[in-house]
Amino acid sequence: MNHITNTDAAWIAFAVLFPVILYLVFSGYQTKQRMSVHKSVLDKFSRAEDFATFLQSPAGQRFVAELSGSETPARTVMSAIQRGIILVLSGGGLWWSGVKIQSTAEIATIGLLLLCVGIGILISAGVSYRLSRSWGLIEKHPNEDRTDLTGGSDS
Repeated sequence: MNHITNTDAAWIAFAVLFPVILYLVFSGYQTKQRMSVHKSVLDKFSRAEDFATFLQSPAGQRFVAELSGSETPARTVMSAIQRGIILVLSGGGLWWSGVKIQSTAEIATIGLLLLCVGIGILISAGVSYRLSRSWGLIEKHPNEDRTDLTGGSDS
């Protein structure tokens, strides 16, 4: 008999929804903190000339970029990698739990679906990284040399 019980369904729902709720709460908290910092920075300028000078500086440029909500390609790729790893691990855990511990096909199926989504996100992050580097959106490290990666040398 491989059907899921109400207790199993409750644990699955808890295991899937609890991390999502935590993520949403912490994301909201981080956004609130970031907006508070931005507001305090803006409140420090009493004259328009001071603010204009600040906006022309490199720090001012970063401040405006943060306000616009534009993320760098590297940050976007890292965020995708983090989400992919979380989905792969949680999906793998649910799949293993369904196959080995509970012997329920429903839990294993949910785990396998999460695992596949996580792998898809990781592949997407890898493709995004490669494209971003080839388009010059993500800088290569100045000391990086392809011949060092293959064991050869230029001298």
